[in-house]
Amino acid sequence: MQPASQNTSTRRIEALKKAAQNKRKTATDRAEAGIRSLLKDGTEINFRSVSRAAGVSLDFLNDHPDLRLRIETLRGQQQRATARPPANTAPNSDCTVIQTLTEALRRERGTRRDQVRDLEQRLAAAHGEILRLQRRLREHGLADL
Repeated sequence: MQPASQNTSTRRIEALKKAAQNKRKTATDRAEAGIRSLLKDGTEINFRSVSRAAGVSLDFLNDHPDLRLRIETLRGQQQRATARPPANTAPNSDCTVIQTLTEALRRERGTRRDQVRDLEQRLAAAHGEILRLQRRLREHGLADL
């Protein structure tokens, strides 16, 4: 027969093990529910989005091979689905090429517009600095240099 203190310790250990198992099961269920929710909403599936949706840590997801595999599989499926050309156009059709080039041109024009705006602001600042320095030279009687 075991002493009372050893029996109590055994019960506590068993209770702690059971609590840990329940906690793990609850977190796994939340992760599964988070994945289902993201799929339903059409949101991108990745470790961070599942972690946020389920309220579990990234480590938890990575430490559970079944969850990790499911997230990686769904992420790959989504990436392949978005990489495909639209079903109603041929991959090399003139329409697709025109759309791609038009979009590239639009992005390039936007980039150039932003660069010109930045350069104009810098030029205005440089002109202001030149005027400020010219005034200081006049104050010190050195404007003729």
